[in-house]
Amino acid sequence: MAKIDQEEKNKIKELFQENLKDEVKLYFFSKEEDCQYCEDTEQILTEITELDSRVTVEKYMLDSEKAAEMNIDRAPATILYDADGNDTGVHFYGIPSGYEFTTLIEDILDTSNRDRIDLSADIKEQIKEIDQNVLIQVFITPTCPYCPRAVRVAHQMALLNPNIRGEMVEAIEFQEFSSKYNVSGVPKTVINFGAAEQVGAVPAKTILKKIKKILEQEAAV
Repeated sequence: MAKIDQEEKNKIKELFQENLKDEVKLYFFSKEEDCQYCEDTEQILTEITELDSRVTVEKYMLDSEKAAEMNIDRAPATILYDADGNDTGVHFYGIPSGYEFTTLIEDILDTSNRDRIDLSADIKEQIKEIDQNVLIQVFITPTCPYCPRAVRVAHQMALLNPNIRGEMVEAIEFQEFSSKYNVSGVPKTVINFGAAEQVGAVPAKTILKKIKKILEQEAAV
């Protein structure tokens, strides 16, 4: 049974035809046991990539050399690569379903054409100026209507700056990981392994301010 209905497929196909510029590759990582949503995630990705030849998917297992090479330690995981073969820093850990399905489609479009990223020129420039590694992890649930906004901020930052990685983490699928950061409500954004946190969906400038404060504190040590 298809995971995406035909009407939605038609809309996505039209979006791809009108907005895709460069090719996008999805790397999908799965595992055979203890992965409730691996099969569903693979089917969603397969159905998406069937809509346009410029979007492709490659599947690997979690114990593969590719996973080790890319430092992928959880499944299901979906990593977006651009046409130049670069990891964009746009990572999904968990099934991209519910409200996050739209996030995945928008991320594919942004990866293909970064000019469409809808942030102000000033914010974009400040993001591009970050010269240290930053990890932004956004804990979500598929039924949370506010979560996509928080994930999009993290992913747009990653697309604008190779020093930044933005991870969507499905809190229910990765409960032990979520407990590590005391996730009791979503969306919750965790920056640099807990150096700063933000509950709720906020503008990019708010996350950017927290990142700058962290980097300033680290530089002062």
